[in-house]
Amino acid sequence: MTRSASWKVVLALGAACVVVGIWLLAQPFRSASVLALLVAAAIILSGVAELASAEVTSRPWLLRIIGAAWIIGGLVVLVWPGITPLALAIIVGVVLVGDGVIKVGTALLDDGDERFILGVSGVTNIAVGAFAAAWPAVTVLVLAVLVGVRTVLFGIGQMAFAVKLRQTASDPGRAPGVTAATGWPQWMRLGGAFAVLALSLGGLWISVSVNRAAPDRPGAFYSAPSPLPDGPPGTIIRTEVIDDFHEGATTYRVLYKSTAFDGSPSAVSGIIVVPDAAAPADGRKVVAFTHGTVGVASNCSPSLQGRDALAVYEGLDEFIAAGYVVAATDYQGLGTKGPHPYLVGEPEAMNALDSVRAAHNLAEARTGTDFAVWGHSQGGHASLFTGQVASSYAPDLQLVGVAAGAPPTNLENLFRVNIETPVGRILMAMGMQAWSEVYDDADLDQIVVPEARPAVAKIAARCLYDPSQIAASVPSSLLLGFTLLEVPPWETEPWTTILADNTPGKAPTGVPLLITQGADDPIMTPSVTAAFAAQLCSNGEIVDYRLLPGVAHLEGGHVAAPQVAEWIADRFAGKPAPSNCSP
Repeated sequence: MTRSASWKVVLALGAACVVVGIWLLAQPFRSASVLALLVAAAIILSGVAELASAEVTSRPWLLRIIGAAWIIGGLVVLVWPGITPLALAIIVGVVLVGDGVIKVGTALLDDGDERFILGVSGVTNIAVGAFAAAWPAVTVLVLAVLVGVRTVLFGIGQMAFAVKLRQTASDPGRAPGVTAATGWPQWMRLGGAFAVLALSLGGLWISVSVNRAAPDRPGAFYSAPSPLPDGPPGTIIRTEVIDDFHEGATTYRVLYKSTAFDGSPSAVSGIIVVPDAAAPADGRKVVAFTHGTVGVASNCSPSLQGRDALAVYEGLDEFIAAGYVVAATDYQGLGTKGPHPYLVGEPEAMNALDSVRAAHNLAEARTGTDFAVWGHSQGGHASLFTGQVASSYAPDLQLVGVAAGAPPTNLENLFRVNIETPVGRILMAMGMQAWSEVYDDADLDQIVVPEARPAVAKIAARCLYDPSQIAASVPSSLLLGFTLLEVPPWETEPWTTILADNTPGKAPTGVPLLITQGADDPIMTPSVTAAFAAQLCSNGEIVDYRLLPGVAHLEGGHVAAPQVAEWIADRFAGKPAPSNCSP
C-alpha cells in the first residue's frame, strides 16, 4: 500500500476506533452480549489499524505482531458463544500482557527517542492485563472503561498519524521510518503515556482497596462453648464491656442462648446498652432493637464493630435519654458461626425476644418485663415477626408495641423490583445465598445461572457498613445485571414457599403497630407498604401508618427514630394508641 493511499485507510480506521470507544464508554453495562461485541470490535479495529500503519513505520514487524494479537483476541471473543464477562476480562487481559511485553522488550532494545514512551505504554498494558487476567471479577467493569478510553485515544493517535502521512506523501525525500507517534509533540506523547499509566494504576489500586474492605473476623468471645450451658433461652453465656460506646450508658457485648432456625438451642450475640441513670423501682423498660441489613457473613455482626456501628442503631440516643435499656441482637450467624437466616422471620424474632430475656438476666440492667420492639428495613421485618410470635414464644414478657420502618412485607415484590438495580441485586444475592444455606431443599443451582454463582458468593461474603464495603460488592452486582436467574425464584419451589413463609402479616400481633415508610424509597416500594398496613387494618390490628415525604431508604430509620421514640414512650405510659385505619 502506498503512503498516499494508506493515510486514508489509517484515518478511517482511527475514526472507527474513536466511535467504537465512545460507544463502549457510553453503555458498557447494557448486556453481556453488547459488552462482548463492543470490546471485540474495539480490539479488532485496533489490530487492523496497527497492521495498516505497519508498512510506513520504522518497526513494521512490531506493529504486525501487536496487530495480529489484537485481531486474534477479538475473533476469539466474537466466536465464543455466550462468552461471560469474566472470560472476556481474561482474554483481553492476556492480549494486553502480550502487547505490553512486546513493547517493553522493544523499548529495551531500541535506542530511539521514543523508547521511553513505548516502555511506559508497555508497563501500563502489562499491569492492567495481568490484573484483569488474575482477578477478572473485580476488573471486568474497570476493564470495559479502560478499553473504551484506550480505543478512543488510540483512534485519535491514528487520525493524527494519518494527517502526518498525508503531509509526507508528496515528499519522497523525507527520511523514512515515520512512526505512529510523530503526529504529536514529544512532551504531549510523554504526558499522555504517564496519564494513561496513572489512570490504569489508580483504577487498579481502587479495585484492590475496595476488594479488601472487610471487618475483622470474630474472636474468641463469639465462639460458643460445646455443649451450651444449661438454662432456658435468654441465659447469658458471657459478657464484656464495650468501652466508650455511648455517652451516659454502659454497653455490654453479650453472648446468650436462643433458638436456631431448626429449633435447636444456639448461641447468639448482641449488645445490651444500660443507661447510667438510676433505674426506677419497678425496673427499666426495654426496647428490643432489630438492625437492618449489614451483610450475611459472620464478621458482619454489629456488636463486633463497636463504635464503628453506632449508625446502625437508629434511635439509640433517644432511647438512652428516655432511660430505656436497649437490647440489640446480632441475629443467629452474625458474630457466631453461620449461616445467618437473613429475612427468615421466626429465628429473627426468637433472637430478638431472647435478647430481651438476656437483658432481664443481666443484673446491671435491672429491667422489668415490659418491652417494645423497633427496627428498620431487615429490622422492620424482624420487628413485625417479633410481634407475631411474642405471645407464644415469650409469654413471660409483656410486649406493648411494634414499630417497623420500611419493612419488607412482600418478598416476591422485593425480588421483582430490586433485580433491576445494583443495590437491589446485592440484597437479592445475600438473600438467595443465605436461604440456600439455611433451607435443606433450597439450592442456588435451582434458580441461578452457573456463571453468576461466584458473584453471588462474593457479595454474600461482604458487609455493608461503609462506602468502601458497599463499593466492593458493586462490581459483582453489575455483573449480575448481565445474567443472574435461570428461573424466577417466585415461580420455583421451594423458593416460592420460602418467600411466602417469610412474608409477615399472616398471624395476629395483638398490640399497636407503628409503620413508617419513606415516600422516595426505591428499595421498599411505598405502595406495597401502604397495602400491607391496609391489610393489617382489615385484620383488626391497631395501625399508625406514617409516610415520610422526601425520605429514601438509607436514611429512613434515622428520620423516623424521634417519632418512634415518642410513640414507644406513649405505649409504655399506657396511652391509647393512635390509628389511621379507615372505618
